[in-house]
Amino acid sequence: MKETFASAAQTDTVDASTVHYGKLSKSIISKCESLSQWINPHDLLDVIVSAVHDAAASPTALAVIEAEVLFPKASRTGEGIGLRLYNIPELDLTTTVLRIHRASLLALIGVNANERLMKQRVIVSVALDRVQAHIAEAYCALEQIVEKTVEESSYETLESLAEDLAARIIKFFVLSQPPTALPAPAGVRITIEKPNAIPFADAPVIEIYRSAEESDVHVKKMVAELGLKRPQIPFPLQGRLDEFLQSWKQD
Repeated sequence: MKETFASAAQTDTVDASTVHYGKLSKSIISKCESLSQWINPHDLLDVIVSAVHDAAASPTALAVIEAEVLFPKASRTGEGIGLRLYNIPELDLTTTVLRIHRASLLALIGVNANERLMKQRVIVSVALDRVQAHIAEAYCALEQIVEKTVEESSYETLESLAEDLAARIIKFFVLSQPPTALPAPAGVRITIEKPNAIPFADAPVIEIYRSAEESDVHVKKMVAELGLKRPQIPFPLQGRLDEFLQSWKQD
């Protein structure tokens, strides 16, 4: 809401300063059930936003609408693939984020001697900002890059693994999209957890955000390295991603 829901709190009533969550849930269910044919997740999010506006007593009072469509079984290794929308009605501004939720992968990671002998579990989450429908539908290819990069890696620190993963997503997924597919994603957020590392805590976590904008100095370097060639990593990729990228460089 643009303003705090002070009057609803003071009077203990559901008034125009807030949103009636009962009406909101019914509005979302009604609009979704009325769909007569399959629509893509992008369009489904638009339907949900429309339902939010219908449920609000005063739509102009809404500051931000956040909605997510999650497909729990779309991910092979994680808790789901999600498409999250952020809408600012006053500015007529909408952006969408593609998310891989908590992929459970095995990596050779750590500085201790025993950690160099055997892979251990890491939990990886990825969020790709400002995605278009065609990129959201390519989530399997994105997840493949995440899985193979992590499982083929051998780092001592989560920081190095996170940087490598972010760079590969930008270089071999974002920059390899057709040039007509604009606007390109704005950036990637990587979160990596190491659940077996600390006895009395859930996990140490590292989180980074890296720009995918071609004006960014690091992205400019990637573009120069790629040149006119933009590798299309096959899906499914048989064998190691490292070996595919090495052979691609030599072609």
